[in-house]
Amino acid sequence: MYQYVIFDLDGTLAYTLQDLADAFNYALEKNGFSPYPTEDYRWMVGSGATNLLKKASKTDEENSITALKSDFYHYYALHYTDTLEPYEGMAEMLKRLQNRGIKMGVLSNKSDCFVSGILHYLYPEIHFSAMWGKKENFPVKPDPKSFEALMREMGADKQQSVYVGDSHVDVQTAKNGGVKFLGCAWGFRGKEELIKSGVLAENIADDTCALEKLIVGEEIE
Repeated sequence: MYQYVIFDLDGTLAYTLQDLADAFNYALEKNGFSPYPTEDYRWMVGSGATNLLKKASKTDEENSITALKSDFYHYYALHYTDTLEPYEGMAEMLKRLQNRGIKMGVLSNKSDCFVSGILHYLYPEIHFSAMWGKKENFPVKPDPKSFEALMREMGADKQQSVYVGDSHVDVQTAKNGGVKFLGCAWGFRGKEELIKSGVLAENIADDTCALEKLIVGEEIE
């Protein structure tokens, strides 16, 4: 059984795709750029808002990116719970892990100001030992600096820790951070991307019951 579990947020603990798509499209259209279908964002999110906006707008001109980011954050702050949902069985699983004394943390490339709000909204009964989004002076995942700082805050031992996520960025984050990885097939990218990223099928969970079994190392009744 792992004693420390660090989760990705978007596509792992929370369905956030529609709210993100709406906010990004609002910013793009307001600034004269073309919007994208919601499903396209499955492959665009994961590396932070700045990188996504540069890719979506096909520009890295500083003033344009500054305006896009401002409009995105303004809209998202007002609408980030519009369609926000937990994945099926996640709240129950987290509660059982908590009852076992497992320490849990969250590391996301989402702006730090939204991470705790989403977690408190979806999982008010769950205590997370550390909740990190993109912080000043820390590069985005898969750079390991934020992961290592979060681990220190939790007092986590790498040998007893696992990172749980749904994308190639998460796979690489775990590798760079020196911990084991477990994949979530229900996420934005699906099982195929995780396998292409080198994750063994046996380390990918199809649902929260399977994930819990991988974390605690035993059958769940």
